[in-house]
Amino acid sequence: MKQLLMGAACAVTLACGITGPSYPDVAGTYSGPLTVTSTLVSGSFTGTMTMNVVQVDDQITVTGSVTFMGDTDQLPAITGTINETGFFTATAGGSAPSTSDPECGITTTTASTLSFSGRSARFHQTISTTYCGGLSFDADLTRS
Repeated sequence: MKQLLMGAACAVTLACGITGPSYPDVAGTYSGPLTVTSTLVSGSFTGTMTMNVVQVDDQITVTGSVTFMGDTDQLPAITGTINETGFFTATAGGSAPSTSDPECGITTTTASTLSFSGRSARFHQTISTTYCGGLSFDADLTRS
C-alpha cells in the first residue's frame, strides 16, 4: 500500500508539472546613465555604465565598465545569485569593502544593491570616504 501511495504521489507531481523556482532571464548587456552625488558638492555628476551579465539558472556573473568625466574604468567581476523577484545577492568578487584612493583616502562601501525587472536593471551604491564625503552611485540600465 505504501509503495502504491508513493507511486501515485510521484505520478500526480509529474502530471501537475510542479517544478522548482523560476528565475528571471537577465543575461545580456545593459547600459545607461550613471548619476554620482556627493555630500560635499551641491548637485550631481553624470556618466555612463555598461554591465555584461552571464547567467546559468540562478547564478550570474557581472562585468562591465563605468565612464565618468572622460575616463573609463572596468568594473571588477562579481558573481552571485538572483532570486525569483530579480534581486541579486553577491557571493564572490567585486571590489574590496574598503580601499585606499589617492584623492579621497579610505573609501568604504556602506550599501550596494542590484535588481532586475523585465529588460531593466537598477544599481545603487553608497560609499563613505575620508576626504570626499559620502558618495552615492545610481544607474537605471536597459538591456539591449
